[in-house]
Amino acid sequence: MNSKCVTLLSLTAMLLASVIALPASAADVINLRMTALAGNSGVGTKAAIDAWNKANPDIQVNVEVQSDETTWQATAPTTMFASSDGPDLSWWWCSPAFQYKNMIAANMLVALDDLYKDGMYPQGTVNYFTEPNGHKYGVNTDVVWTPYVYYNKEIFAKLGLEPPKTWDELYAVSDKVRAAGYQPMATLYDYGMVNHLPDAIMMRSWTEDEYNALMVNWSPDAPADTLKYKWTDPDGVRIFAKLKEMVDKGFTADGFAGFTDPEVPKSLFISGKAAMFQDGSWSSGGALSKAAKFDLGYFYYPPIQEKRYGPVGSWVPNCFIAFADRPNVEAAKKVIAFLSSKDGAIAYAKASGLTIGRKDIPADIIKSLMSPLTAQVVQDVADQGAPPLFESQVPPEILTELKQSVGDVLTGGATPEQAAERMQEAYERARQGG
Repeated sequence: MNSKCVTLLSLTAMLLASVIALPASAADVINLRMTALAGNSGVGTKAAIDAWNKANPDIQVNVEVQSDETTWQATAPTTMFASSDGPDLSWWWCSPAFQYKNMIAANMLVALDDLYKDGMYPQGTVNYFTEPNGHKYGVNTDVVWTPYVYYNKEIFAKLGLEPPKTWDELYAVSDKVRAAGYQPMATLYDYGMVNHLPDAIMMRSWTEDEYNALMVNWSPDAPADTLKYKWTDPDGVRIFAKLKEMVDKGFTADGFAGFTDPEVPKSLFISGKAAMFQDGSWSSGGALSKAAKFDLGYFYYPPIQEKRYGPVGSWVPNCFIAFADRPNVEAAKKVIAFLSSKDGAIAYAKASGLTIGRKDIPADIIKSLMSPLTAQVVQDVADQGAPPLFESQVPPEILTELKQSVGDVLTGGATPEQAAERMQEAYERARQGG
């Protein structure tokens, strides 16, 4: 072999070696689309994904934030998510009310069983996400509790008020607040007034047995012993009667039915025009506490039964999901594995101010991530407990009927008895598969 051939072979070998040594080209990078809701959860998701993207140049994720919560909830499962060119993964509400079960039945979601490790989540969360077929299709992102009544400590101090412990005290507080020129309690109409406020009254009007039964006895598969409890029972009718009483007694802000933009009731409170604001635990460490120029406190609605079933309800369905009909399912699962890991959960919580759903994060880290107000919320729940929220268990048609029935009672379009009858009829339709 002559020297020219040797030189050519050497050059060829060097070129091959250099190609092998080159980093992956842009064409080799897997690019994933992810959707998330605007607000605290979206901020947390983006922060955790930023951490992932920095550490994983071969799998890059672009987060598309959805600002219209109501429209996205209603349409995404049958439009955006159902399309073969839709997102690879998403933040979502893993609840029957938000078509999560429908997506599972349609084989749209990827089973995420292998992402669950022993001791990772409280058993209640594991049970919630375990479907009848034994698989888990969502991974919890955070836990929130609702409703709380946040109050302006400066207004309360100025008027000599204390957080109420009874319903008479609650109405006396609202009377004094109004007399001083402030609005009493402001909240978003849809999720505050006709959803989370009923949540609070349910926990106080129903016994624990009634509450647990009416969480499930809308189902055709409901245990027979739960069917003895009905919405038309006195404790069910009382839920609607108490809600109407709260409006009639002047506790709710004027024009409450028009608060369809969440910024309206929030701005009333932040600006000092309303003395109280009903919301969830997310406000204790989120934008509300940062925007308020006064000290915040919170209290729970007073008990109705002698022993209430927890002061607030617990919501665990906030979750990450991955879609089955996509070309990069395994890459999406790797991303969710990181998001649900300790590092991912900490990045999410640090940016969002929301409470980590995992139970194996060291206490000192949890404390460092939360505002003092949120830390107190977490301690309250640890001490007093929190039942699962009604909306986390019922199908969308039941939740829709509840909101409409409550709205009609609050505006005088139906009596409490009529509203309870409508709810019972909705349960019976659901049991019959209608």
